Amino acid sequence: MVGKDARILRSSTGTNLSYLTSSVTLGGGESADIILDTTGVAPGTYFLYTTDLNNLSNNEEDFGGMMTEIVIL
Repeated sequence: MVGKDARILRSSTGTNLSYLTSSVTLGGGESADIILDTTGVAPGTYFLYTTDLNNLSNNEEDFGGMMTEIVIL
């Protein structure tokens, strides 16, 4: 992760605060700037979403929620 909520991850003295992670949790209205290393990943379309499918619903509806996709060529 190199940025969060439209700000680069650096301290007030300029120290680099970026970090490696295998998961990112975002709340409503948050954003993250991520460099995704796809070395060794087969070309295709990959979906990013929660594995807790209850979080992909809109109350009584069976669909909805946030999801995005990454296309690797």
